[in-house]
Amino acid sequence: MSSLRGKRRRAMKIAARAAILARREPRLQGKKRRTVALYAISQSRPLLEKIARHLFLVLRHKTYVFLYCAYAGHPIRGFMHDWSKFSPVEFSESVKYFNGHSSPVGLCRMVEGCSRGWIHHKGRNQHHYEYWQDVVEPDGTICAVQYAFRPVPMPFECAVEMTCDTIAASRAYNGANFSYDKLMQWWRNSHRFPVNMHPKTERYCNLIYAELQREGTCRPLRRAREFYDQAMRGE
Repeated sequence: MSSLRGKRRRAMKIAARAAILARREPRLQGKKRRTVALYAISQSRPLLEKIARHLFLVLRHKTYVFLYCAYAGHPIRGFMHDWSKFSPVEFSESVKYFNGHSSPVGLCRMVEGCSRGWIHHKGRNQHHYEYWQDVVEPDGTICAVQYAFRPVPMPFECAVEMTCDTIAASRAYNGANFSYDKLMQWWRNSHRFPVNMHPKTERYCNLIYAELQREGTCRPLRRAREFYDQAMRGE
C-alpha cells in the first residue's frame, strides 16, 4: 500500500512539474500530454544520475553488439560500434533528455522538432541504412524529386553490424522477455510503411531475420554472407 501511495505522490509531482513547464516554455505549448510528462521526468532527475544511467545503457549495448559481431566473425566492427555516442553533441542531448521510459532521441524530436544528436550519429555510423543515401543519381544529376534521397546497397560488413545492432537493442530493451519472435515483430512493425532503404538491403534483412526467428538462436549470423549474397543476386 505504501508503495502505491509513493507512486501516486511521484505521479502528482510529475504532473505538477509538467504543468509548470508547459506554461513556462513556449515550445511545449500544444505538445501531447505524454511528451510534456516525459520532458518533466527528464528535467526532474539529478544530472549525475542521468549521466550514470545513460553510460550504463550505452556500455551494455556496446557489449552486446561486440559479442554478436565477434560471433559473426567481425569483432573489430563490434569494438568500433557507436563510439560517436560519446561525442559532445550526442552525449549531451541523450543526458539532457534521459527519462528512463523512452528514447532520449525520440523525446528530443518531440520537444525540439529534430534531434541534432541523431543527425550527427547517422552521418558517422555506417551500420545505419540512413547513412547509405545520396542526393545524386548514378549519372551525376541531382535527384529530380524535391527532398528525395537515393538509397544505395549497404556493404556486407555494415549490413552485418546493423543486424547485430538490432539484436542487441532488442535484447537490451526486452531483457528477460527477449526472443527472436519479438525481433521479427519489431522488424515488421518498423516496415509497415515504406522506408528509404535499398531493396537489396531490405531483402537481406528479411532473409536473416526470418532465419533468426526460425532457428530461435543467433547461429544464422555465421551464415550472414550467404544471405547477403543471395539478396544482392535478387533471389
